[in-house]
Amino acid sequence: MNENSLPDKRLFSRTRADCELTVSPKNMPLLPATAINVSASGIYCVSSRNIGELTRVDIILRINGGEDIPARAVVIREEELSDGSYGIALFFTKITEQGRNAIIEYTADIESTG
Repeated sequence: MNENSLPDKRLFSRTRADCELTVSPKNMPLLPATAINVSASGIYCVSSRNIGELTRVDIILRINGGEDIPARAVVIREEELSDGSYGIALFFTKITEQGRNAIIEYTADIESTG
């Protein structure tokens, strides 16, 4: 391992997202966002607006047109992208076991099919 690379400390696999996402920041209008990748511990999305780091949000995730997976999350990273949009990393702070398991199954299926 070279000195510039860090080991991946993620607990869950992260994979590209093929899912619908609704982000609802508290006391703010609904935020249109596009999911980029997802894991059982969080999701990375892109939006035309910023939210603010450490902001709590409610989200609804729908994988492959399946059932809604409601969750609560916090913004752990936010960056302005070259096109003026914002990359937003969300960490789940509250999600049902059923919802987390659905995401784990989804990421495992994507990894096995390549």
